[in-house]
Amino acid sequence: MITDTFIQDLRVGIRVLLRERGFCAMAVVVLALGICGVTTTFSVVNGVMLRGFSFPNSARLVSLDFVDPTSRNFFGQNGQVSAMDFEELRGEQRSFELAAAYLNGSTVNATIDGTPRRYTGAYVTDSFLRILGVAPILGRDLRPEDNAPGAEKVALIGYGIWQRDFGGTADIVGKALRINGTPATVIGVMPRGFAFPANEELWIPLYSEFPVRERNDPRSINPAVLALLKTGVSLDQANAEVSTFAKRFAAAYPETNKQFDAGLVEPLLKTFTPLQLRGTLLTMLAFCVGLLLIGCVNVMNMQFARATLRARELAIRSSLGATGPG
Repeated sequence: MITDTFIQDLRVGIRVLLRERGFCAMAVVVLALGICGVTTTFSVVNGVMLRGFSFPNSARLVSLDFVDPTSRNFFGQNGQVSAMDFEELRGEQRSFELAAAYLNGSTVNATIDGTPRRYTGAYVTDSFLRILGVAPILGRDLRPEDNAPGAEKVALIGYGIWQRDFGGTADIVGKALRINGTPATVIGVMPRGFAFPANEELWIPLYSEFPVRERNDPRSINPAVLALLKTGVSLDQANAEVSTFAKRFAAAYPETNKQFDAGLVEPLLKTFTPLQLRGTLLTMLAFCVGLLLIGCVNVMNMQFARATLRARELAIRSSLGATGPG
């Protein structure tokens, strides 16, 4: 009985759709636009804010900084950690298993087989990939000696560069190229799809390009710092320790560190998605949900209008004994 009723309703539904093709197409388009907008925006919000990083140690990945509590910018509080600050902190801290400094989004000029090319690269210290839990698929990771003064320049290349510019050759490790005019050697290839922190294709030892200099040297750099929390250490504990370093450095080096007398340790995902960006994404999602609701209301009103136009027809069918609309 239920099957017969279902088949009959299905026949009636198909017949109505075929007869009201314009109405059906309009309803499908209105709902499809709303659903596509919400789905697309939610995919962005999920990828940027909700899902987080897919690295093995993502729950313990943090960034650290020395900040000025009295000033802010679009991304949060103003802060800086010089290369000298990082090296001094790294050797004495007790809250992190590993810490690494990096500069990302840099333009890197490379020459491969005599052909000049331009890439987006990152300059990193040796613990960078180990903190993320990622290893090259060919060759080796960066070592401390690669960042030592006078070391030969080496580079890790992305999977795309290996396939596109080196032809995917199996003997890629040890290949020579020039980076920013200096001879360099390829020591490894990163996995397909790896482009952290932003959209990098090359990873180069930080100090081979930017040697550690005194804090007041105008050529000194202020890299970002990535760290891996020790198991059992909370963010509050790490913040307290980094704040101690910040206060100590502010007192010891007032010329460069005086205003940066507070420490900030926060989840890496929060660093990459500042409050303003999260607000923008959630606003976009809210607008798309609103558009979907408007679309649903429009389709409902179209149904009411259609039912009103058929009121006389339905009354006649009912008087003749019909059990429902068709």
